[in-house]
Amino acid sequence: MQNLQLDLLAVEPDAAKLVARIAASPPRWILLTVLLANVLAGQLHAQATPEAEQVFKSSSRLVALDLVVTDSSEHPVRNLSRQDFTILEDGVPQSIATFDPPPLHVKKQSGLRGTESADELGTTPLGSEPRALTILVLDELNSEVIEQAYARVAIQKYLNSHGPVLAQPTSMMVMGQKRLELLHDYSRDAGALLQSLHHRHAELAFSLMHAELTGVGERFGKTLWALQQIAAANDHFAGRKNVIWIGPGFPAVNSQTMGPKDRQTLQKAVALTTNLLFEARLSVYTVDSRGLQVTPYWSDATISELIFESVATATGGRIFTHRNYLDELIGKSSDEGAAYYGVGYYPTNHDWDGKFRKIQIVARGTGLQVIARKGYFAVADTTPTEEQIDSILSRAVMSPLTYRSLDVHAVFIPSAPDFGRFSIEVGRRGLDWKRQPDGKRRSEVTVATVMVESDDRVAAQKVRQLEVLVDDDVFEKQWDKPVVFSMQSPMPRDTTHVRIAVRDAENGRIGTADLPREITLCR
Repeated sequence: MQNLQLDLLAVEPDAAKLVARIAASPPRWILLTVLLANVLAGQLHAQATPEAEQVFKSSSRLVALDLVVTDSSEHPVRNLSRQDFTILEDGVPQSIATFDPPPLHVKKQSGLRGTESADELGTTPLGSEPRALTILVLDELNSEVIEQAYARVAIQKYLNSHGPVLAQPTSMMVMGQKRLELLHDYSRDAGALLQSLHHRHAELAFSLMHAELTGVGERFGKTLWALQQIAAANDHFAGRKNVIWIGPGFPAVNSQTMGPKDRQTLQKAVALTTNLLFEARLSVYTVDSRGLQVTPYWSDATISELIFESVATATGGRIFTHRNYLDELIGKSSDEGAAYYGVGYYPTNHDWDGKFRKIQIVARGTGLQVIARKGYFAVADTTPTEEQIDSILSRAVMSPLTYRSLDVHAVFIPSAPDFGRFSIEVGRRGLDWKRQPDGKRRSEVTVATVMVESDDRVAAQKVRQLEVLVDDDVFEKQWDKPVVFSMQSPMPRDTTHVRIAVRDAENGRIGTADLPREITLCR
């Protein structure tokens, strides 16, 4: 690939806080085992501010909703028109401004080959025939071994019955005892997804042996963290994304045993996670792998605290518990998620006061049920603080999932023992370019590199803010070629993996690249 010749300048970085945050982080994918309040406060405190707790930002003034309509037999209804829907916000009727029926989504997907990579899925904006994506998550963290076996069999049956080419691009993940793992990126190849599951050995449910608050808190924090990672890594894909979580979900938490401060922290953490899912247009479907229970699994004292259920319903998903035939439930969740109506409206209430606004949607027809998000917080758009930017970037650096808002590729070029240079290519189209008084175009990014050892511990890290200036005539000619950033960095001998995250300073888009062991060790 021909590189773009650029005048590359380094901006003096103020990145000490981010470096400290990364260095002080737990092993790359692992959360600390602490009390519930400390898990949530330690991982989420920087993000659980009033500015961060927003479901909807007012920059576009358009409230976008993904609606699923089912009949009395719970079958998706796909033939409704704009006139068949009534939307109320806090009881006030709203005029529908944008409307995309399910056939548009099906038509968009029909051209896919079934073997496309995640990079080929596209990032089309709202209003341009969005598609549905499916994310299968096998929950081993909160499941007994026998429940994991049921879930695996159900996933296999689902893939076999819906393959060999799946209707929606689908990714496969596992919520393990230590971390969220990506087994296979988006593909419609059911066989490839099956192979990725076969190659992943089941884990013993050691975390379930800790019934005290510490063990419950650790699992709760990891589950929240996983949902946040899924939302952050998928928010650039257009259209609806359906997370089908196969397992019990969150452990049951009885808030009566918690103090007021811990309860408030818990509520903020759950609200933050739900908001991230909302902004990324992710809907959560939960399929309980325990199947039909003779007696309720949870006691009456804790049934009201099943917070995972509130996350599912708040995001426009559904809950399937106490049912057998898990493979059919997975298929039902996937089919519903693809049969959605994309609806948008401009609220008549222009006072962006940060208060929660309740949304009620009614479909004209006998026995029809609308499954959608319940509302949003009308918070005015604000510029992220330095602390919030640090939190976003550090989350990307520690995530096991790939961020693709920016197209990032990197190689390490050694120049001395344990030292060298990263050559980082960034797709030009995703960057924000500002025209300067002298006619040049300027873009600024923050680049974070983390070197990880075999035990998942951070061996070294470096963060820099870089800018690039391009002459206007070169800018136009080289539009399809990448911007190349160069960054000197140490490379400790025990490094087995490198994670690079690049964030555009203006539009906030993030892309990541992972350098495998064989590249980082060729020194």
